[in-house]
Amino acid sequence: MDDPHPPATARRHRTFQRRRKRHLTIALALVLSCASAACDLDSVSGTDTGTDTGVFYALGDDHRLYRWDPGTDQSAVEPVLDLSGVWDGEGDVGSVLRSSLSIDPRQRHAAWITGGTPEAALNFGNLDTGEIATAVEYPVDHACIDPAWLPDGSAVLAHRAPVWGADTDPDTRADTDEIPFPVQAWGATEWYSPDAGQLPTTLTLEPQGCRLRWYTSEDGSVQAIYHDLEFTELYRIDVNGQLLETIQVSGLQGAEPVIIGLVDVDPTGRYACVVDNYGPYGASKGGFTIRAESGTRVVDLASGAAVGPEGSGCNTLHDEGFVSRDGPSVSFIGYDGESQWDTELPAQVAESPVLYFFPDGS
Repeated sequence: MDDPHPPATARRHRTFQRRRKRHLTIALALVLSCASAACDLDSVSGTDTGTDTGVFYALGDDHRLYRWDPGTDQSAVEPVLDLSGVWDGEGDVGSVLRSSLSIDPRQRHAAWITGGTPEAALNFGNLDTGEIATAVEYPVDHACIDPAWLPDGSAVLAHRAPVWGADTDPDTRADTDEIPFPVQAWGATEWYSPDAGQLPTTLTLEPQGCRLRWYTSEDGSVQAIYHDLEFTELYRIDVNGQLLETIQVSGLQGAEPVIIGLVDVDPTGRYACVVDNYGPYGASKGGFTIRAESGTRVVDLASGAAVGPEGSGCNTLHDEGFVSRDGPSVSFIGYDGESQWDTELPAQVAESPVLYFFPDGS
């Protein structure tokens, strides 16, 4: 009997089923995160996960965030946000920007920490209008919990904790240009929406940890993965912070000799992009390494096995595979290890320290 779902059709069918689940997820996430806030449920759409084409976002040397469709000529790259204001701040503002910049899954807003001192703040930027607004003033953590978007892009989770040392009051702090080394400090997590502002706190992290990455589970619920402070365990939680699973980092293969960072997880929470060693990937060593901008290996969390060619690296993870970058050269590699397509970044962003990819329809 002929296969009623040939390979291409079957893939589209599976993708369609995943999208149906995500529509349910988005509604649930907004109900939880937009309680008592003016969120418009009817305006939310799901995320298309096709990987044939898509859109890249990257930083230029002129401190602007650019958008580029690889299906167009390289001259079609366009600036969408002017981030030069970050450099008006003090401290290692470049490292803080790179380690905290993220783009919501619907490509409406970007979020980042501006400044590298106790005066640092969380900002939102509108990718359509270029307008920038301050969402959260200090103290806001960027060394442990960087702004993490919900799967529907409705809000980010911010961590209200000082990370620069015991004396964080600008009126009493010693008059010095030196930036205190980040220390382990813990505070409350808070939801912030570009549309509705601060939202009710619904999440308490226990055990404590860093680098939350939200995704949509097979049953359509919102979940996240993060790691403990020493990076010996990964935790899988629901949207309210309930612990669902603990994964021992020692059981993950392909990243040697020690895993120090979590870069991204795929939209279903099965695969993780991790980084090993320090090298150029973190701005500081120790338990609070500022987030790596790219990873060294993709790992299947279900089996612990490494995915893809050795040395391929990873930037962003998607339903059908992951983006791997080598300088200006970018490849999309399936979870079966096969390269699906490759491209060259335009000159304006060829040396960007960060790279984000969104498949068509995101």
